[in-house]
Amino acid sequence: MVGLLEPLEFAGKTVRAKMHSGPASGQFVVVGIDDLSLAEIGPWPWPRARLGEIVTRLREAKAKHIHLGVDLFAAGTPADDAKLEAALRASRGLVSLPGRLSVDMVSGAEADSRPIARFSQYARTANTNLWVLRDSKVWEHPYALALADGKMPSLASLLSGVPGEPETRFPIDYSIDVRSIPVVSARDILSGLGNEKAIAGKTVIIAQTSGSVDHYFAPGYAFVPAIFFHVLAAETLSAGRPIMLGWLPPMMIATALAAAFLTIRNRPAARIALASGYALFLLGPVILEIRHIFLEVTPALSVLTVVAGVRLYGNVRRKYQVRGLTNPISGLPNLNALRQEGAGAQGTIIAARVQNFAEITTALPEDYEKELVEQIASRFSFGAIGSPIYQADEGIFIWLAPAQRDEALVEQLNGLHALFRSPVIVSTQLVDLSVTFGLDNDPSRPLMQRVSSALVAADEAAKEGQRWATFDPATLEDAEWKLSLLGRLDQAIDRGEIWVAYQPKLDISDDSIIGAEALARWKHPEKGEIFPSQFIVAAERSGRIENLTAHILDSAVATAAHINRRGQRFTIAVNLSVRLLDKPGLVGMVERTLSRHGLAPELLTLEVTETTAIASADESFANLQRLSAMGVQLSIDDYGTGLSTLEYLKKIPAGEIKIDRSFIGMLDKSQSDRIMVHSTIQLAHSLGRKVVAEGVENAATLAELRRMQCDYVQGYHTGRPMPIAALLSLLMPGEIESAA
Repeated sequence: MVGLLEPLEFAGKTVRAKMHSGPASGQFVVVGIDDLSLAEIGPWPWPRARLGEIVTRLREAKAKHIHLGVDLFAAGTPADDAKLEAALRASRGLVSLPGRLSVDMVSGAEADSRPIARFSQYARTANTNLWVLRDSKVWEHPYALALADGKMPSLASLLSGVPGEPETRFPIDYSIDVRSIPVVSARDILSGLGNEKAIAGKTVIIAQTSGSVDHYFAPGYAFVPAIFFHVLAAETLSAGRPIMLGWLPPMMIATALAAAFLTIRNRPAARIALASGYALFLLGPVILEIRHIFLEVTPALSVLTVVAGVRLYGNVRRKYQVRGLTNPISGLPNLNALRQEGAGAQGTIIAARVQNFAEITTALPEDYEKELVEQIASRFSFGAIGSPIYQADEGIFIWLAPAQRDEALVEQLNGLHALFRSPVIVSTQLVDLSVTFGLDNDPSRPLMQRVSSALVAADEAAKEGQRWATFDPATLEDAEWKLSLLGRLDQAIDRGEIWVAYQPKLDISDDSIIGAEALARWKHPEKGEIFPSQFIVAAERSGRIENLTAHILDSAVATAAHINRRGQRFTIAVNLSVRLLDKPGLVGMVERTLSRHGLAPELLTLEVTETTAIASADESFANLQRLSAMGVQLSIDDYGTGLSTLEYLKKIPAGEIKIDRSFIGMLDKSQSDRIMVHSTIQLAHSLGRKVVAEGVENAATLAELRRMQCDYVQGYHTGRPMPIAALLSLLMPGEIESAA
């Protein structure tokens, strides 16, 4: 339980105990060595002969059990020890003695203190350590203490006869009135003042109760001698073994009620849900504690309070916010509010445009536009990570992302895009949303210019059929570069500027690297790294993808052949553009490349994306059949994002299905994605096909895929794309060479 909540939890326990308080059972009697006894008989410590006399008198008074709560860890005078020994021997196992574990506050060394053998041979030993908190309160008590030679029961466990595991604690029932515990003065026992009725058949605990001994705070009462906490603990166990349910069950109920409170649109019903939670957690524990069932409800009450506070704050904020800075329908801050950020708006500007927003709002009743916007903003909030979301007109939403790695930002945008694949529900209608994202990374420009640039990038992404795009002023200004991109691409291949990065492919069954995917990279001497999406898409549209594919295929096959010649089985995967599938020379190009480098066909996998329709279907499928007949493995890439149908799977002789990263990236957040991925794996396995999951970014996702029995994985968590030297170093440490 969080430290800050402890005082509240303890206060609640005290109040609940008072609500059903009652007297002690009377079966435990304290014989107190009190101030009056010390004044009349003599100061402490008393001779052990006198302690033996008390034990004898209690035995003669027919006490059921006697605990002599006095330290007997060292020998005393021979005469006194002999008399006490005789008294213990005569009690025939009726007596128990204290043992204690001490810890040196400086060195941390532990010392196990027990009665000397002369006394312990006639008595059982019980541990008398208390679990005292820093505020001198004792809320819980141990069942036993683990020692090197076994376990020592606590005094409460021994007296009540209720055993338990070492280091396991139970709550003390403070509804038992500590003032009702029977107490007899040791002076009266020694004086023979006739306490036989108070002692007969009872468990008697002899202990110091004078003002000089340690006192601790009994919740709801006052400071009392330490022995009374042992008695209260024994009373608790005697009434039945306490059941401790902890904080998790109330927290789960509170979370459900909080969710109901936040999602129920009927305000009275939402308030009833919240009030029911408070009533349940305030009164329910009282009833349960009467039955010896204990809960920690403060965390649950805190959740309800925080949720109520958040709702109250939201109501107040909406009431008093300036209308000129908010959208009149949704209440979200508008562009005027963003404009006020001025120079303080640092980081990446992200603009999201709902492309079909106007179409949707035209079809919906006017009253439901607010509900639509709220659901859209709620989904965007997963990517905004606490940053305000600003709403402009016509389905435009903007927020600022803090500076972070490009990979993390791309992962967020892919995750948001995956969220919007599921329709929103507005007025019982399912509404599909088409969303694209635009980014501006240049903090040196004026804020509103950056917003406009991000919107331009979002529209460009929509035109290109992409999920997102980044506004790049340098790229836009360099018209010559854009116009001559394709010509430069051919030169780049000849000059060696186009290189191959290899992303390892992991066999999930034994965590071994069984191959890699070859990825095209372009490092221009002046422009630096060119995004693959820029030159690959341009090459496809212009019909010049064949030269690039041949270059990547040749390098990848050469690398795989080099590794296999070293005695390690290694497969290589190369992306095959749909625009090449119907080319007559495709099969020959692949066959010549394999032959030139001496790589077995079954070690090459060609990945065919299924997001684009195959133009000349008959010739394309025929080429795929020829490649499969050669032994080349085929894989359906980006599965789940396009034209995947059972007929499509049936026609393509692929032995592998590659699930798109947009589904894998949300695996730990989206139940629908988990269902989709799991069902895809089951479908593929039923068809005799292997499954690759791409975009594995963390251990939790890897563990979930392992549970789903996925076959292979790729992603930054298992291996980033790397140059050939790094790949060879990974596979064959100490042997870094160039692939022929």
